[in-house]
Amino acid sequence: MSVHVFAGPTIPAARVSELLPSACLHPPVRHGDLLRQQLAPGETVLIIDGLWHQSAPVRHKEILMLLAEGIAVVGAASMGALRAAELEPFGMLGIGAVFRAYRDGVLDADDEVAVVQGPDGQALSHALVNLRTALHRAAGAGRVTTAEAHALADLARALPYPRRSWNALARAADGAGLREAYGRANAWRLAHPWDQKREDAEEALRTLALRTPGSADTSGWCHEPWRTSFVRYWEAAHRTTPGTGAPFLAHLTHQQLYDLEFGARWHRRVLARIAETSTTRESSGTAEAALGAAAEAGLIPNALSPVQLAHWLTEHERHTLDEREMLMRVMVRSARLDGAWTIWPTSLRDAGDLINPELPTATAVEEAFRLNAATEAANPLHSTAHLAPDRIAAHLLDRWHLARDADRPVRDAAARDRAFRDFAGAVEAARTFYLGAVANSSAGKAGGGASVSVRT
Repeated sequence: MSVHVFAGPTIPAARVSELLPSACLHPPVRHGDLLRQQLAPGETVLIIDGLWHQSAPVRHKEILMLLAEGIAVVGAASMGALRAAELEPFGMLGIGAVFRAYRDGVLDADDEVAVVQGPDGQALSHALVNLRTALHRAAGAGRVTTAEAHALADLARALPYPRRSWNALARAADGAGLREAYGRANAWRLAHPWDQKREDAEEALRTLALRTPGSADTSGWCHEPWRTSFVRYWEAAHRTTPGTGAPFLAHLTHQQLYDLEFGARWHRRVLARIAETSTTRESSGTAEAALGAAAEAGLIPNALSPVQLAHWLTEHERHTLDEREMLMRVMVRSARLDGAWTIWPTSLRDAGDLINPELPTATAVEEAFRLNAATEAANPLHSTAHLAPDRIAAHLLDRWHLARDADRPVRDAAARDRAFRDFAGAVEAARTFYLGAVANSSAGKAGGGASVSVRT
């Protein structure tokens, strides 16, 4: 079975391959990376390095998801040691001195292992755990006293982690009257180099080269309600749909935006789910059962105030619809896709008939991602984050067959019928797909290829 190794500045890729030739190498782990790998039960993940300042760090429950699926997760040296110490009770395996120090409470700060990385992945600062280890080794060799080693380590800890280095510590020691002690410690560590994080990483790789761990025993927690709305969202947003190069959430959002029949399917799904909660299922159909469930909860057609109706309905709807139809529309529009409710699907299987499998959604999504990447590579200022909201808004109004001058209630109602929070939320969701949709539309009109310009 494969061993996936997430490593960066702690240990070079060449050394990883030397110690574990079968390793599948990955950059330092970020939030979502573990879910994007499509790992199978029996495989192993070794986390050495991870990002956390410039990117969201790997979440604890992402690791729990893998453990619950029979994937072994091992941590060492840096981010891996930190997560392993936190998740050892749940089955994550830790290796090395840094892990043990975290587990035993000797270390308790995340920045003990933090370093700044350059564009090439090289460390531009020194980890506090390595500075501290060198000082304590110098004390053990009699080059400095224990008190001097502790004083120098305290100075190193007081430095912001991006500025931690032996040169910075020298300046701090000079100001604290420890210049001579620093000089002795520095001279000894140069003659006796030791990288604790690197040593731990190599120990972990050697261990996995000899044997891979079996699946963790998750019986004590996997049946507890740990799959929060965040976990459900992360699964939908990051786990790649089999047979495609994109996560399920991208497919779902694309159909929300561009399939004119999506609203009708969402309407049926919401009412059906509400109807399931009724204790007196009506024989006349889903709508009646949903209204019955609402009545049991104290929500009846005339219970909504004018202010509430004005929030969820357009002026035209408030003057033309009967009370029952208004209530059903309010229930549907207020039920937007939300991971806190299990109506939110996390995969194609969960989605059922909410997703139309006959549409070329996978192709459209992959083309949108490809075009976004190519556009930004050509000019970083042309990122989708810089797209003008008014252009995306006009694009959606045209696609939804609404007038360009439609007022906010009309726009919001149309978006909520497609399970968005409001029209502004739909505009933000469309950023990812705007360039691809415009290019596809232009190609269709021209009968061939098309180029897309971006206005910020």
